[in-house]
Amino acid sequence: MSNSCASPVDYASAPVTLPVSISVYQPGTPLDAELADLGHAALRGWPDQRPMTAALVRSLLRTFEGSPPTLMFLTRTAGGDLVAAAALCYPAGPGVPGRLWGPVVDPGWQRQGLGTVLLEQVNACLLDRETGLVTAEIPATRRHGCAFFTKAGWRLHSTAALLHTLTIPAPGGDLPDVRVLDAADAAALGRLYYAVHPTCEPLVAAGIYRRWSTDERFVTDGLVGVASPDGELQAAALMYPLIHANPGEPAEALLAEVLVHPGADRAALVGPLIAAVLDAGARHDALVARAVVSTTERALLADLHAAGLTTVEEVRSYQAPLTLRLNR
Repeated sequence: MSNSCASPVDYASAPVTLPVSISVYQPGTPLDAELADLGHAALRGWPDQRPMTAALVRSLLRTFEGSPPTLMFLTRTAGGDLVAAAALCYPAGPGVPGRLWGPVVDPGWQRQGLGTVLLEQVNACLLDRETGLVTAEIPATRRHGCAFFTKAGWRLHSTAALLHTLTIPAPGGDLPDVRVLDAADAAALGRLYYAVHPTCEPLVAAGIYRRWSTDERFVTDGLVGVASPDGELQAAALMYPLIHANPGEPAEALLAEVLVHPGADRAALVGPLIAAVLDAGARHDALVARAVVSTTERALLADLHAAGLTTVEEVRSYQAPLTLRLNR
């Protein structure tokens, strides 16, 4: 794909003269490993450091049916080394903001303007200026990252807690009333998701099982739930294991979702549910667990703390300013 976006950056006046290439993301190429290496170098030493794998990159950059393909913005040296990257992931459905991955800059090339050039190129390529664009979570202690978006006119979108465990208990036996969910539970899972998130679009809620299960990290026993006698789901939890071969970092289980129906007995359900999903992570060789939970979800934060996770950092996401979303 050639650079056909409007208002391209004038590189002659940019602080760095390395060119930016723009292309449609194609999963399964050597770029996945390059992006994983770049991401790992940029995260090293920060609270959100985690093993970066090609599979994780593909999961972060994948698109959904009906969405435009993810656009990649890459900066390479004359020798071909990847030193900076960003990705524009378009919305997965109506009412869902687009996602900005990056800009990620190799530590040896930071503070030279590469991130600014990449962000300007992303802004120029927004197809729908009425669609919000939100960053990934940035640790509050990574002050230069937060300042980067603030200076560019982006506003704070949300804050969340980054939680972590020191260890996951060894796998145990079956937990009463908690079972693995599959495609037969898709409709019930959609109803549960909509009950917990009533402001989301019904179509987004209805397709939640398909979205979760088509993620490359999905494992069949990583989605568990508790149903009432009439078969309606009262609670569900989703875990993605981060499987890798880096001996220097422990394998992780990401608690991606914990849903409890507003009318359910939360105190009776959530403890066994979290224990079951952590148990599944241990079966996939995860030694530690991670979760990112909005600071407004106080009940869930308390539940996770009771399950042994500790808040290690506040993380923030930023939203593109309105001027970037106005129709041309």
